[in-house]
Amino acid sequence: MSDLSNSLTSSFQSWMLQERVMELSPHGIPLSDRGFRYGQHFFETVAVRHGTPLFVEQHIDRLLKAAKKHHFGTDTEWQQSLSHFLTTTPFQDGVVRIFLTAGEGGLGEPVVNPRIVALWEVSSFPSIQKMNQGTKVISLTKHIGSKYWGIKNGNYWDHICALQEARKEGAEEGLVFNEDGFLISGAISNVILWLEEEGELNLMTPSPLLGAREGVVLDWAHKQLPQMIECDISRADLSQVRAMVITNSRLGVMPVAMLDGVRLPHYNLGLELARKYHSLHGF
Repeated sequence: MSDLSNSLTSSFQSWMLQERVMELSPHGIPLSDRGFRYGQHFFETVAVRHGTPLFVEQHIDRLLKAAKKHHFGTDTEWQQSLSHFLTTTPFQDGVVRIFLTAGEGGLGEPVVNPRIVALWEVSSFPSIQKMNQGTKVISLTKHIGSKYWGIKNGNYWDHICALQEARKEGAEEGLVFNEDGFLISGAISNVILWLEEEGELNLMTPSPLLGAREGVVLDWAHKQLPQMIECDISRADLSQVRAMVITNSRLGVMPVAMLDGVRLPHYNLGLELARKYHSLHGF
């Protein structure tokens, strides 16, 4: 990994695991890799703030769980190499996307030698002004989610379609529901809601059993808000939302100012959580 400091002056850089060491790989993923050909890969997005990659071990743990669950080889020693790489490389601010691919092989063949590829790129993060202003979210009317919705894999088309639908309506994020009308997540984010029930505000997030993805920022928020419960949230329940945030690695915690064109009355609840997150992890 020589000349890393010079190589990271560009807006994009890639590495590949070779013999337990992450080596610079200017050509990225080989076209013959099934991760490219068929989208047969898993990924994690690691935010780099003030030169520090955030939640490194949590991201690696999620990638390891995906490898074991979906039988992506039996050798998982790459986790130590990946951890060393992420914690010692002089990254500039941006995001590092870690890909665990199926590697070489034919369609439907077992994954024997998965490949680890890391891509660093410049990324814009929300400003203090944007956090204070909040974001606009709408409920998508069309069912878009699939049974693979909550898995961070190479088949991201549904997420893209959901985000495009939201943007067509002038929103920055869209809420996705399953066929039965229950909330799964945002197009590219997790969701935390404060719902009013019998005069009290209850803190909720969609049940992962419905397909909500696991998220390291959501996990962080849950530790700050131990009263938050995972439960089924229907489309009708959204009329009782009084505050809301969306979370992912790039956004961190972003308060929602407007939901379906209605300004949320207890916006400061989400703003308080967002300020706490960004005070710890930077703007």
